[in-house]
Amino acid sequence: MTELLPSKEEVLKILGETGALREGHFILPTAIHTNFYFQMPLAFRYFDNVRRLCVGLSRLLRMCGPVAMALPDCTVIAPASGGIPVAFGVREALAASQIIWAERKDGQLYFRPEVKIRPGERCILVDDITLTSHTLKTLVGLVQEQSGQVLAAGVIVDTGLSIPDLGSIPFVSLTKLEAESYPDSSSCPFCRAGQPATRLQF
Repeated sequence: MTELLPSKEEVLKILGETGALREGHFILPTAIHTNFYFQMPLAFRYFDNVRRLCVGLSRLLRMCGPVAMALPDCTVIAPASGGIPVAFGVREALAASQIIWAERKDGQLYFRPEVKIRPGERCILVDDITLTSHTLKTLVGLVQEQSGQVLAAGVIVDTGLSIPDLGSIPFVSLTKLEAESYPDSSSCPFCRAGQPATRLQF
């Protein structure tokens, strides 16, 4: 099964050719300075890319014991809007039962009142990218608040800017970068070199 996974080089080629991978000097909303940023919707414009990336991620998730034992009776959950294409692609590849997405308002994730997770419902969390892992942690909390069970979490790109801390929940990524990160302008070599920064907003 592992031989069917796209390599890191293949993933980065897809992201680079579509303009989804950007290199330069960026300031995240957390004030962290970094040399990489991703506009994943640019890669997701093309169905073949979505299928290739999501099938690869689904294979990694299937390798997680809790997921393999629970399929197909699982719910795939993602944050809007970036995670929704990933959720549809992973659900199709795993033949999972359904998808749910959490919406975002004023920077906070929430489930609409009509979206209910059954007690004990087995869930797989997915997203396009992780920067600080805050989104995944929030999704874990939302699921557990409704007495659901999180089996595993997976993303297309792990930027390496933080170590995802989800406790005992398995975490997988299709590719991982070692992005540079600096807590402020005084420690940032790009700032010291006078390189203009792009300030990002989520």
